[in-house]
Amino acid sequence: MSNNWIRVSCATLCRIEHQGRFLLLLNANRRGKGLYVLAPIGGAITVYDWSALALMGALPEEPLTHDLRFQMPLDHLQDFRAWFYRGDERERSPYRELREELVQETDLLPVLSPDDVTCRYLWTVEEEQFTARQGQTGLLTHYFLEIFDIKFTTARTLGPLLALPPGSGAAWVPQDVIADCSTVTLSVDGETRTVQVHATVLLRSPTARTDAPAPD
Repeated sequence: MSNNWIRVSCATLCRIEHQGRFLLLLNANRRGKGLYVLAPIGGAITVYDWSALALMGALPEEPLTHDLRFQMPLDHLQDFRAWFYRGDERERSPYRELREELVQETDLLPVLSPDDVTCRYLWTVEEEQFTARQGQTGLLTHYFLEIFDIKFTTARTLGPLLALPPGSGAAWVPQDVIADCSTVTLSVDGETRTVQVHATVLLRSPTARTDAPAPD
């Protein structure tokens, strides 16, 4: 792709706070590359109808997944931004990703139903940087990150999360450590490791967009 194209990645991220600490999880993609980074729970937003994006020239990164990760002509980025903030024909809740990461991928919870959790939209952060995602490393990427406040409403969900097992790859991290982009020590994958914390998007950003429609 030429310099007239840009990669776009859209994600929903979960702000899970308890007594001044935030629940973070080792980023699975970077962990697979031997990089240990604690990040918010969440993941790619899915799209239900690609037709509007096709008209903007968007080329999906993984067509079979329907994830909102793609490359597009830079001239159409503003058109996509308007489409994204309307919230049409795309996922607008973090519940699917929350369940996948806490239940299916990490076994931190045995089960998670919609009645176990409330998800409240907070704000959207836009940022632009070079990605470290496997297979796309080094591509300039414009991120749209929807931040949701997550509250667990049952003891069967919050209890296990407050007693994380050793080696789980999850941690409760204080706000000051997050704000400073500091490091913590975790025992993971058979070793004690110094792990970078990358979660400042969970704190109120001066570039956050708060005019997006409240998700369903």
